[in-house]
Amino acid sequence: MKKICIIGAGISGLSTGCYAQMNGYDSEIYEMHSMPGGVCTSWKRGEYLFDHCLHWVLGSSKGSSIYGLFEELGIAENVKFYYTERFRKIDIGSKSLTVYTNINRLEEELLRLFPDEEKAIRKLADIVRFYRKFKPPMDADFGSFSPRDILKMLPFMPSFVKLKNTSIEDFLGMFHNKDLREMLFQMFPVKNMPALMVIMPLAYFHNHEGGYPMGGSLNFTRAIEKLYTALGGNISYNRRIKRILVKNKTAVGIETEKGERIQADIVISACDGRSTIYHMLGGKYLTPEIEKMYEKPSLWPPIISISMGINRDMSGEVEINNFKLDKPVFIADRKCEWMGYFHYCHDPAFAPPGKSVIKTQIESDYGYWKSLYRDKQKYNMEKEKVLSICIGELEKKLPGIRDQIEITDIATPVTWERYTGNWQGSYQGWLPTVGLFGKFLPRELPELKNFYMTGQWTFPGGGVPMCMAQGRRIVKYLCKKEKRDFTASRR
Repeated sequence: MKKICIIGAGISGLSTGCYAQMNGYDSEIYEMHSMPGGVCTSWKRGEYLFDHCLHWVLGSSKGSSIYGLFEELGIAENVKFYYTERFRKIDIGSKSLTVYTNINRLEEELLRLFPDEEKAIRKLADIVRFYRKFKPPMDADFGSFSPRDILKMLPFMPSFVKLKNTSIEDFLGMFHNKDLREMLFQMFPVKNMPALMVIMPLAYFHNHEGGYPMGGSLNFTRAIEKLYTALGGNISYNRRIKRILVKNKTAVGIETEKGERIQADIVISACDGRSTIYHMLGGKYLTPEIEKMYEKPSLWPPIISISMGINRDMSGEVEINNFKLDKPVFIADRKCEWMGYFHYCHDPAFAPPGKSVIKTQIESDYGYWKSLYRDKQKYNMEKEKVLSICIGELEKKLPGIRDQIEITDIATPVTWERYTGNWQGSYQGWLPTVGLFGKFLPRELPELKNFYMTGQWTFPGGGVPMCMAQGRRIVKYLCKKEKRDFTASRR
């Protein structure tokens, strides 16, 4: 039985471990933190539960073509999903747009607010309706399909290619009203992503295939961890990996920060890509493609994440709210024109009855916070300043909230880096821009045998379902190389 050492107990690492165990490998996962999940985690603060990750998970219901992943990894039987009828509420001044998950209701709402934009609104709604029937194969990744996959999805290909190569900003250019363009951009407010990254989630939401996991992100993660250990796998926590051991151009094991050496037949990195390539492997196994990606990185923007436990019941309100500020403010030396919050009153795990947890997340600059972190006093003062500004803006939207706050927690990009190892605190790795969407980095490195990479640093986009799929794909690839049948059976 071959021994596999997996670095990182995030979603990709746990998924890789589960499929490795199912296919007769002896695997062990080594995790730097004291709990699994990486970014996909939650934690307690007094009587409140805080969570910086999952707002929805695409593919979470039986109608989805990727639901098999949820069944195979033990999520379907252990995690319940909540499906909202209102995805977001977006406000500009007196205008308020409710983004319904039902595309027919959303179409009606848009026509009510912006009747002069009927032609473009109906075009948007028709595209989403068309993609309701888009069912990518479970083993496929958006943007990269095998010839067999392409044949199955041939009717969608002309539209798929067009949306893949059109930025969200350019796609929204068909709307003439500036407020409407701004509101629609706030549904998925990341610049230079393909328009497909708007259409696909809206289609999933309409089909009730994008649910929120009850119990939070860590509860979701624990379901996969539970299966992994039931399959005989072992996770070694608080063991940061310093080096991947190489002999005769072959990976033969790993070395921990404390100098422990663990031998292995195969090593799989499911952790931060830069740490793996440039530190654990010393930058010795590079391709021009890899060097280019890391020299001029296009990363998901790092964020400040602020959680608050409040003595206020927000039940019944739309869970995700975005609003344009009366006038811009500067947060951590960066101009901010929009703000928002997410509440968790649909999940009783987060707060006692009558109370709520709300979270606000703001794009920020990693270098700014990294520089401040050298002086802990200045760093903490800046965090308090950011908190004060955000509370001030929330007070305008939710009068009285300032006095109802009982506990707060602030995570900066440096916090994300410290706890997850993610380079520059980028929570989902490579940003799937129009130029990068569908691009994959090599899962193997040149002139290095028995070493593989998986997870969000091997493809732009990130996201929990795709990381689950990457674990499946890498083990299926191993089985193919060893000329053995792949199975997703737990028996």
